[in-house]
Amino acid sequence: MSSLFVAIFFGPPGAGKGTQARRIAEKFNLVNFDTGRFIEEVVHNPLNQDDPVVQKERKNFDQGYLCAPEWVVQIVREKIKKIYQNKQGLVFSGSPRTLYEAEKIMPLLSDLYGQENIFVFKINLSQESAVSRNLHRRICEKCGYQVIYSPETKNWKFCPLCGGKLVVRSLDNEKSIKVRWDEYRKRTQPVLDYLAQNNFQIFEINGEPAPDIVTEEVLKYLKSLTK
Repeated sequence: MSSLFVAIFFGPPGAGKGTQARRIAEKFNLVNFDTGRFIEEVVHNPLNQDDPVVQKERKNFDQGYLCAPEWVVQIVREKIKKIYQNKQGLVFSGSPRTLYEAEKIMPLLSDLYGQENIFVFKINLSQESAVSRNLHRRICEKCGYQVIYSPETKNWKFCPLCGGKLVVRSLDNEKSIKVRWDEYRKRTQPVLDYLAQNNFQIFEINGEPAPDIVTEEVLKYLKSLTK
């Protein structure tokens, strides 16, 4: 496997895509390109509030709907090219989210990194677990670290990594979570079908266990691919 590779994590809301992407990025010194967080920063940036396109996308985002694929593709492709020019590999968390995005983004990734160096991980999680995790999680507003609810973490107010304030994301409510689950099933599943049909390497991971166990499984695959 080339030192420049791409890892892509798919899964329903609450599956731990962001957590696994961050860990793998740190382990292999890759760029963690969380498009969901990137879009969230763009749509909530006070400097963009007079932009009608951004305002439309913010409404979609906050209600749990996917943003316009054409808009997402534009900003993501530009970011990918910059990362490659810096001679860095990258990790995606839940992107590309639609078939349109996949058809525009995956060929670019293949041209830049080589299809043999693109690894897709599908993290499986039940809808019941997804709802529970999302309703109780908090995010560090500074570094994006996710804290899952537990007796140990329930009173935490600040990030254990950087000290940033822990907040509840605007889209982590029961109504929004159910919408996002339906969006994943209807619009992201076809992406996985597209990847399989085009012979991308896909590895299925059980997302129900603790994050550390999930990480171990991902690392087993990646280490076997480096031999």
